Amino acid sequence: MSTTKQNDMNNVQFTPEGQLAGINVQFSTKAQLGRPVDPNSKRQQRLATAPGRKTGRPVNPLSARQVRLAELNAKRANGTLKRGRPVNPTSARQVRLAELAVRRAAGGVKRGRPVGSGKKGNSAIIKTTTPCGVDVVVVG
Repeated sequence: MSTTKQNDMNNVQFTPEGQLAGINVQFSTKAQLGRPVDPNSKRQQRLATAPGRKTGRPVNPLSARQVRLAELNAKRANGTLKRGRPVNPTSARQVRLAELAVRRAAGGVKRGRPVGSGKKGNSAIIKTTTPCGVDVVVVG
């Protein structure tokens, strides 16, 4: 094939409306992936008359995965579904948190940073009012 003829073939524009009309195929402007689908084929007509029919591999309700999913759905409906990693109540962290909760309930531990700790622990805050009526706060 000569190069000029090849270049002419490369420059030909594909018009699907015109070329597919002869074989009775509908063209949509969406991306056409794969071969065109003939809406009058027996398979397409069978699928159109049975919209509730499922295609693909059938589900085995007795498989291990389906049994596990059914149990999860039952627990989810009951509200007994536990999510995440289970807590070990005898771990060092859980023992420490339990002791802290007991001390906090007894009033021995306060939350947050203690007031007056560190270098500025013995500084005093003095609030005074000047003769002209301005409030002055002195920290020192």
